[in-house]
Amino acid sequence: MENLQPLKEKILLVCKILDRQGLLDGFGHVTMRLSENRILSTPKMPPGKVSMRDFIVLNMKGEKLEGSGEPNGEVPMHTSIYKARPDVKCILHYHPDEIIALSIAGQEVKVVANCGAFFYRGTPIFDSSALIRTEALGDQLARALGDRNVVLLRGHGATVVADDLDELLRLGISLVKTARIQIMASSLGTYRTHSEAECKAVVDVESGERGRRRFLDYFISETLG
Repeated sequence: MENLQPLKEKILLVCKILDRQGLLDGFGHVTMRLSENRILSTPKMPPGKVSMRDFIVLNMKGEKLEGSGEPNGEVPMHTSIYKARPDVKCILHYHPDEIIALSIAGQEVKVVANCGAFFYRGTPIFDSSALIRTEALGDQLARALGDRNVVLLRGHGATVVADDLDELLRLGISLVKTARIQIMASSLGTYRTHSEAECKAVVDVESGERGRRRFLDYFISETLG
């Protein structure tokens, strides 16, 4: 089994950075897939206020195996995605205002700037404001997500998936920044979006270790300064 201490520390840092950037509220959750069909999860509390002692471990049925905290009500969101997507190693669910605004307007996040290049394959909208509290709703959300890295939930927020926590943090920040720029541009009239070729060129550069490290180091320093 994994040593959970460094994994908890990393999730804690992700939560602190997102909170410092104003992207978290009193709700939301972050989870990470562990070996032996287990999930490391923030508990039912504001994710930006989580401490090391608060983390819990769940099984793929959403049942608590370890920890004193209470599981989030939307655990089925995570278990269904993990079951449907073996490539997904971690999940963020949050409620930024910009994302909610686009979702209720029926608009996906468009690649209007380089920061949005990682979303060129689309950000589908799950057309329900319901909390994902049942396996049936979790499975529906997983199908809406498909093979993309984000799904918007109408009037509710967004769920972001990645294959590691560094990438999850980058996607979580970049999604909101892109949505914000899109909303700003829409007030000016017609706006242009990146072509698929342009997006792939940006992703190719930003996927390199130097670009990735520079992005992360900035936000880590802003939080831990």
